[in-house]
Amino acid sequence: MTAQPHEERTSRLEGAYEHADRLNSLDANLGELRSELRDSLGGLRTEMNAGFGSVGEGLTALRSEMSAGYRSLIVAMTGQTALIIGAVIGVALAMHR
Repeated sequence: MTAQPHEERTSRLEGAYEHADRLNSLDANLGELRSELRDSLGGLRTEMNAGFGSVGEGLTALRSEMSAGYRSLIVAMTGQTALIIGAVIGVALAMHR
């Protein structure tokens, strides 16, 4: 194995240090990107939870309105049924006189 000149070894070491510096810079950039992504996803999660909450509130209000409408329909149908039965009884009594 031949000994390398001092300048060549120094040059290789400098290249390795530059490469290490670039890798460190890339690692720092990746760390920043991860942090930004984490923050963005956290904000998105918060917005989605708020949106789902408002949908849930809307569904609760809709359920309440439907229940009220159903009760009103039952009351109206009961009244109409009683009116029809009363009319039938009235007609039946009138026919037997």
